[in-house]
Formats: sequence, structure tokens, C-alpha cells
Amino acid sequence: MTFICIWTPDLAGRPLEQFALAVLKVAPRVAIDQGKCEMWVDGKSLQIDDICDKLATVLRQKRISKAQVGVSGIPVSAEIAAHLPNEAAPLKIKIGDERRFLSVQPIGALFPSPPLQNLFEGTGIEVCGDLACLAQQSVEVRFGAEGVHLWRLSRADDNRLIFAAMPRSLPQASLDWVDYTLSDPERLVFVINSLVDNISTSLESDGHCAREMTLVFSLANRSSYEHPVRPSRSTSSRKAWMRLIRTHLDRIELPDSVTGIELRVEAVTGEIERQGDIFDRGFGTARATEETVAQLLDDQGAVIVLPSNSRHPLLERRTTWQVQEPSHAARAHMVKETRHDPQLTLQLFPDPRRITVKTSRRRDHDLPVQYRDNESWIVLESAAGPDRVSGEQWEKSFAREYYRCVTEQGTLVWIYREATSGEWYMHGWWD
Repeated sequence: MTFICIWTPDLAGRPLEQFALAVLKVAPRVAIDQGKCEMWVDGKSLQIDDICDKLATVLRQKRISKAQVGVSGIPVSAEIAAHLPNEAAPLKIKIGDERRFLSVQPIGALFPSPPLQNLFEGTGIEVCGDLACLAQQSVEVRFGAEGVHLWRLSRADDNRLIFAAMPRSLPQASLDWVDYTLSDPERLVFVINSLVDNISTSLESDGHCAREMTLVFSLANRSSYEHPVRPSRSTSSRKAWMRLIRTHLDRIELPDSVTGIELRVEAVTGEIERQGDIFDRGFGTARATEETVAQLLDDQGAVIVLPSNSRHPLLERRTTWQVQEPSHAARAHMVKETRHDPQLTLQLFPDPRRITVKTSRRRDHDLPVQYRDNESWIVLESAAGPDRVSGEQWEKSFAREYYRCVTEQGTLVWIYREATSGEWYMHGWWD
């Protein structure tokens, strides 16, 4: 980085903000030090002679004709160069000559405090080179923390942050129209989809995920309506944001028709892979899960279902699944969750699968000892049952004998025999 320091006696006692605003017209970054009456300009990647000429022109327009300019790659050498009287301004310090330039400058050029200046005079330190040649330990013992700071400056070791970090601009996109107004939610979704696509592309290129966005609707009555949108966790997925925005649009009631939409990102986080499955040996699968769910939603529509249970004796007929409204699903996280103890979960086949079973006679029933699955016989270590279920006098009647079995691999399976036909079926398993 190249530092340009401007100093002139004409700036003493005058507010530097008005001069900084004028200098910003020709320089990208400007900083001021009101105490020392200094103005700093960032000359990185700029033609130094050209920018210095423009600075001199701007200052002359502000009736400052005796400005002294110092240019260097290290702030302290540029600062001292600006305070030296030099007719052929600016005074440029070449890269690598900073320490040699500082070694012959008086120690007062580092602006020591009066007590420390007296200590320097008492020990015979007159120029910066006298201080730079000392060891850090001796400087710290004799001159304290301020002495160590000036010692580093005398050795051209200046780590001061002259310019603050550049403010980060967050992505935003907008679209306005004046010939017509929109009130149809579907047409609004079409516009928002293009805005979200632009923002998601920008986020992915920067390696960021949006934590919060704001929808701003420009209305026909010359007012605006803002609505914040915040997901459960930050993401840059276009499909995830569009699903969430569609859910919010179902609840928004706008007072008038829309003439423009703006979508802006309010907060971002770093793009961090999250582990979605504790059994996946450390691979981050959360994003893959989100993309899969988004693909299902786009291809098949609403896949959110709500179970409805009856008292039918057969388990496959007991539960029916109903489509759940997305707006209701979005509010599901507001319901307080209850903790459950660890337990096995019964997994049912969509349709009971017919299998071949070998049995042995036990009192009044046949106990399964083996069953055939995928061209191989599986041994059953134990079988609990039978649990007999029968019914349906007016419709298709059923009579089943259920067995809970443990295979030699330790899998808990659920099989049954149709008493009317004598056929065996695999109904499900526990995991």
C-alpha cells in the first residue's frame, strides 16, 4: 500500500472534514487526523504523480497553496516527509529506503511526549537512528511502553491502521414498473424469483449465506411495505429462499397494488458445511438433504403430510396421510417439542411382501423358524406370538397371526400368516 500524507499550516484550527469531502472526489479513500492537522490519502494502485497533481488542484480551489505532501509505503516515513519543508512536492520515499530516511530525522519528528522528550535529551538521543540502534529490552526498561512504540517507528516498523476496513456491501436486487400495477400473488412470485436468483448467485460467488432478507414492496399509493424474511439457519439456496418467501406471501396483506419490489440481504454468514447425519463418517450432508427436499417440492408439489389415525385393527389401514398446508408447516417450529426416550421405530412396507417360511409345530400354531428373502434363507433365533387379529364381517374379512421375530443378524422383523389362505407376509421391521 502507498500512503500519501498531506500537511500544511493552513489546516491548523480548521475542520478537516470539508477538505476531506473535496479530496474524495479524486481519491478513493481518505482519513484525517485533526490533532496533527494531517490528511491521509490511499494511493494504492494509483499513478502517484497524477493523483498528487489532482490533490494540489483541489487544495488550491480550497485556497490552500502551501500543502506539503509525503509519499511512502510506510505511514511514519510518509508522515515525517510531509512535515519537512520541500519545494519540489511531493517528497517520495523509495521502497527500502524508509529506515535510512528515518535514521537522520530528529527524534522530535516522532512526536514524543514532553517527559519522554526530556529523557531522550538526557540520554543523548537526538535522531531516530540513535533510538533505532538500541535493543528493545533496554528501551522498554528505560523509556516504557511509549518508548517501545517510538522505537518501532524509528525502525520503520509502523503497523498503525490508517484507513478503516472497507464497508462490505450486501447483495440486493430490485425491479420497478410504472405502466401497470400488480396484485396477483403468482405474478409477484415470478418477479421475486428473478430477484432471488440474482442474489443467490452473488452470495455463492462470495462464499456467503444469507441470514436475513427484507422484501420491500413499492405500492401504488406512493408508500412502501417492508417484510423481513428469516430462515431457521443461513443459506444461499435459491429454492430454499423461494419456498420460504412463498410461505410468507400467503400471510402478507398489502394495502394497495404493487409497482416495484426490492429484495435486499440484511445479514450474512460464512458458508460452512454442516453435518446432516451423525452416521455419515464426518461428511457434511445438510446441504445435500436441503437440495433433495427442494427438488421433491418442485417436482411433486406438496409432500408435507399429516397423519390421521383411526381404531382399525390393521395397522396399514389405521393411519391415513393428508396433505398439510405449507403455511401451517412453517409455523410448526413454534410448537414446543417434547423429549422422548430412545426407542425402536417400526418401519412398514408400503404393501406387505409375500415370503416363504419354514415352521415347526407348537401346540395350536405353526412357529416360524426360517424365511426366505432375496434368494437366501434367514434363520430366526426367536419368535414371539402369535398375536391373532380378525374382523370385517361385511367387507373383505381378514384373519392374521402376527409374529415378532429376531434374526440371527439381530434384526427385529414383523411377519404374519393369513389364516384364510395360509400364506406368509413380511409386514415390516424395527430400527
